[in-house]
Amino acid sequence: MTKRVITIEETEHIVDDHFFDVVGNEFKDHVKGLAEWLKNSVDAYNRKGTPSNEQYIQLKFIDEEMQEPVIECVDFIGITEHNIEDALKRWGDPMAAKHGKKIKTYGGHGNGGKFYMRQAFDTARFITYKNGLLNVFGFSEGGRYGYAKGLKNVKMDPAVALKFANVDPSAIPQSVKNEIISGQTGFTVVLGEAPFGVGKKFKRLTKDLERLKNHPQSRRILERANVAVYYNGNILDARLKPEALPPLERFEEPRVIIVPETLTLPGAEKVTVEMGNAKYPQGKLTLRTSAEPLAQGVKPGELNRVDILGEIGAIGSYQLFEMNVTGFPHAAFIYGEFGPAHDGEATILENPENDCVSNDRAKLVVNDTTRALIAWIALEVDKLATDIAALEKEKQKLQQKDITLKFNDVLNEWKNKHMRKIMSDLFGGGTGGGSGGDDGSSGTEVTEPVNGFDFKYPKEEIEPNTPGKLTLKINVPQALPLGAIINFSSSSDKISIEDKKIAIKSDFLKATPNGQQVGFINLIIVGLEAGTKAIITASAGKLSATTEVTVVAEKDKKSGSAFPKVLLSGQNTDPLGLAAGGILYLSERDPVVYQRPQDFGANIFWINTTSPMASKIYERFTPESVQWRNFLFERYVDIFVKEAIYELERKDFENFNAGTVDQKIAEVVRRTHQSAKDDLEQFLFDESYEIKR
Repeated sequence: MTKRVITIEETEHIVDDHFFDVVGNEFKDHVKGLAEWLKNSVDAYNRKGTPSNEQYIQLKFIDEEMQEPVIECVDFIGITEHNIEDALKRWGDPMAAKHGKKIKTYGGHGNGGKFYMRQAFDTARFITYKNGLLNVFGFSEGGRYGYAKGLKNVKMDPAVALKFANVDPSAIPQSVKNEIISGQTGFTVVLGEAPFGVGKKFKRLTKDLERLKNHPQSRRILERANVAVYYNGNILDARLKPEALPPLERFEEPRVIIVPETLTLPGAEKVTVEMGNAKYPQGKLTLRTSAEPLAQGVKPGELNRVDILGEIGAIGSYQLFEMNVTGFPHAAFIYGEFGPAHDGEATILENPENDCVSNDRAKLVVNDTTRALIAWIALEVDKLATDIAALEKEKQKLQQKDITLKFNDVLNEWKNKHMRKIMSDLFGGGTGGGSGGDDGSSGTEVTEPVNGFDFKYPKEEIEPNTPGKLTLKINVPQALPLGAIINFSSSSDKISIEDKKIAIKSDFLKATPNGQQVGFINLIIVGLEAGTKAIITASAGKLSATTEVTVVAEKDKKSGSAFPKVLLSGQNTDPLGLAAGGILYLSERDPVVYQRPQDFGANIFWINTTSPMASKIYERFTPESVQWRNFLFERYVDIFVKEAIYELERKDFENFNAGTVDQKIAEVVRRTHQSAKDDLEQFLFDESYEIKR
């Protein structure tokens, strides 16, 4: 039988505007979007061949004398109508940022800056001036792009153009101003009005700028280019630049490791992947240390990660706990990057035949190559963490004291006797264990949903009139892609849902040990009456998942320990078996009350016996002293307070603010001290106190 030949007559793609929402919602984060604008500005300078130290960019935030707040990004290059038509208008073109030149650019898929304009503002536009002509091109409220009426190729004097764009000439370096006036260069103002989630004032500007300084997509740009920040016309930061991190003593030099030519994925089926060849040389991993731990909640804490670099710029980034690094707390001193071994090279991750670069460059595409690489990086990080731990152990052996664990046992017994009553009186229930996590963010192992799209538990219980949390897990992108909308419904009007539509964001993703990306969507529900039952349904297209929710008078606390387990660093055996040698050693830079990511779910707290105050007590007094006993007792008070704060957030999150937290802390401390006065008088005040044998 003759084979039938069928030839498709190709035509242009027809794309519904909703597709841009699905793909572009990832860029509603202003820090992420500003990083994209910075990349575009630097690419413009690079196309002209401007050295980094002569690249000037202005970020402007305006919320006074405006109907809506405005964000602007200004560079001094400019583009023409030809550039707009051949590059700016094009979506998804990896060559768009190059403008036809053979140069390296930060712009990857030709999407990020435009998506930020379209998705994160009511309206946005480019005001660009070059060769004596001004063009205004942008996005309408409907999300469609085009030229502003009457503002295409408008011939204009440079001074008039600057005034039209509200660019203050006095804020421009004189050398750049001379080039604009002489026609050697131009300028571009990217402007967004009514930014998403901002309201009428930039209340989070300081925090967002800190995030921008350390964001994987902008950190290296800010180290080189001259980026100034203005707020309502006043200079806020003349040179926005990441702070340098002093290294850990005796680990001052970076540790550089060349990735092997091949890597083998762990598991029953051994899969070997290529990590280098003649065209794509092997990359290198560079690990650095910080003198202070990069813990969550502190300013540089988000740097506790490994950035994945491409030929130029970051193409992915992973927090160490996302990579299944286990060497905490010493891994908290580590950060680094993986990229080409030499300038001008690209790694095999950018091979077009197996492209591992995702659209928003937040994470790598999940495949055998990236899974093997992430697993290898995690092993190398753990090796360095082990070396740091060995040094800490060596230092602590010199200062080792005869610490008695019996004092801690006394306090544990007292805590178990009184904690439930104190928490019950304050919150109407037992200890909440609210500090624990179950989505991988606090060290627990991430697992895939059974069907790729399912609730974490088939049945859940919540208390009346108290916000409860349901967790939906989705395999991304196999089941649903980033940006997909999931609809939620309840079969009973007595159990309500806070958000009935939620889009999958990259922030929701966690990785399983084999590298599968799993999205965790936390759904807040409220039940009105005890005894009410409802089926909560999640749906997206043909996918559907359900869980049964029951409103109970008092939720049964079955997970974790009934009480927190309090242990002493350097003394107690690690019950989770994660610490090298079986005993957890902390440094003087770690918190005085410490939890590793894996300790949250197990409800374990460690008192840091080498903290500055603990060390000072050892210098001045004996471990059997009243001072040492009081130090231990105050750490138990700290733990009571921590548990109370998490319980307050869990049970009354709508009123969770500074005032209520302050009031609750005061009450917890008062009640704890009252109970200690009655039961621990001799322990806390008697110099000759001895434990009964």
